[in-house]
This record gives sequence, C-alpha cells and structure tokens, in this order.
Amino acid sequence: MNKNLEELMFYDTVEFVNYVRQFQANSECVLIQIKHKSIPVFQFKKGFFTYANVLPHSLYSPIKTKEEAVQFLSELKKRNYNSIAIHFPPQLEITEDEVLKLSKQFNYKLKTSFCHILSSKTSLEEIVSNFNDTRKKHINRYIKAQKVRIFQTNERKYFEKYYDLYVDSSKRWGKSETSYSKTFISNLGELSGVKIWVAEVEGNMISGMICFYHKHHVFDWLAASIINDETKKLYAAVAVQYEVIKDAVEKNLDFVNMGASINLSGVSDFKDSWGAKEQKCFSFYKNTAFFKISKKLYSFKNKLVK
Repeated sequence: MNKNLEELMFYDTVEFVNYVRQFQANSECVLIQIKHKSIPVFQFKKGFFTYANVLPHSLYSPIKTKEEAVQFLSELKKRNYNSIAIHFPPQLEITEDEVLKLSKQFNYKLKTSFCHILSSKTSLEEIVSNFNDTRKKHINRYIKAQKVRIFQTNERKYFEKYYDLYVDSSKRWGKSETSYSKTFISNLGELSGVKIWVAEVEGNMISGMICFYHKHHVFDWLAASIINDETKKLYAAVAVQYEVIKDAVEKNLDFVNMGASINLSGVSDFKDSWGAKEQKCFSFYKNTAFFKISKKLYSFKNKLVK
C-alpha cells in the first residue's frame, strides 16, 4: 500500500469558505476559536439579517467531540446571528441523547440525516467481497470490456465538462435549477484537495465525481452521469465509484464518505450496494424571534400583493 500522502493536497475548510463567499455579497469567513482549533463559519448579511453557516455541510469540521461541540455552540451564542445552520460531521463522538440535550440547551431545532461510510482500512479483495452481486457483476463487466477510461484530475476543462453532466442529471432528478453555477463548479479544481474523477469513452466524458481529500479520508461530494441506452451498458458511474474506493485503499486512507442520500431511496440503495454503512449526521438550526416574525410579515405582504 502507498502510505506516502505528501502528494495529496488536503482539503482546507477555510479555503473552501473563502471560495464560497466570492459568490455571496456582504459575506466573510469568520474563525471561531475553541482551544487550539479554528472553526470557519460562512457569515453573510442580507437585508436586516446576519446569517451563519458551516460549509460544506460540516463534513470536514474540526469538531470531533462533545466537549468541542459545546465550546463551539457557546461561542456562537455570544454573537448576534439572526439565522444559524450548523451541520456536525458524521463521526462526531456523541450519543443521540447528548445531541438532543445540546439542541435543547442552546435552543436549536435538531434535524437528523444520513450518510454512508465505507471503511478502506483493509484489502480491496475484502471490500469487494462485501459488494452485492449486482455491483460485482457490473464491475467485472467494466474491467473486462476496457471501454471506459477512468482517471483523476484537477484540470479546469473537466470541471466545465462535468457541469453539463450535472445539469443533465438535475433535470433527470426533476430539478428545474441546479444548486451550483457553472462558474462555481468550473473553478473548484483550483482548491486544495479537490479532485474530479472522470469516466471517458472515446474522449467523451460520460460520468464524473468531484471528491474532497481530507487527510485520512475522501468525500464523494458531487456525482453525475449521462444516462442513455448506450451508456447504461458501460456502467460508468459504477466504474468511477469503484476506482475511487480502490484508490483510497492504495493510499491507505481510513474511509470513503459517500455523502448524504437526501431522502432518495435509489441513491441510498446504490450506496448500500457497496457495503457502506449508513451513519447518522446531526444538524442544528436556529432563527431569532425577530427573524421569524419578519419572514412571516414579508410572506403575508407578498400574498396581499398577489
């Protein structure tokens, strides 16, 4: 196994928040200090209100323990935010009861979501043995056919090509708009630790996955594919996921975080098929009374105008 990780440019939470703030007016990256750690918070003003978010969904927050979570929430309490969204990482060392108590203690609404975690601290053979039969069959067909070329890169042109796949996939999922702009996606390769895995057939990109590498793990952040009668038989999305897992094993990473399934059963089933284990993630939300009242008045005013 290749234990030399110096070649990897590790994802930087502060760098990512500073990147995101380029696309939001009146925003800044605020560092919340808890002992020897700095937690970046995406802060922005809109109208009368100040918002605070932890990005991207706090999957890489330095917060690891209950004590650090308490310190972080205590520091936020000292600041005058009208709306706060905190997404704690999936492997936070805390029980569900403790999370519930914290949400009540600091007056946050609690939302539980799920992500899939696949351990890569073992042999590839053992990992593959835990794939379901369908997944094994598709991987074997991909390997034998040798029609799909898979590679990792941070070249801008591939992020630009990925955006077209992303738009196509969003439409297929019934979304009228994408969550991210072409400019946002196109420049991601300039950030530390952000790579895109590409599946090409005869020079045409048919599948891609944007991954964040953060020291001991890799996060499958965004994936999209062109799906039609021809590409279905190539299993490009399966090939990309397999190569990401294989690479994580070769680099001796601890785990592959396959991310949230956003309540889509098909997405969740896909991740289950790799032997990944579902894990709970906790998010805290808070809006001040002034914020709630103002939003209600604004909504009521719009209804009257219509």
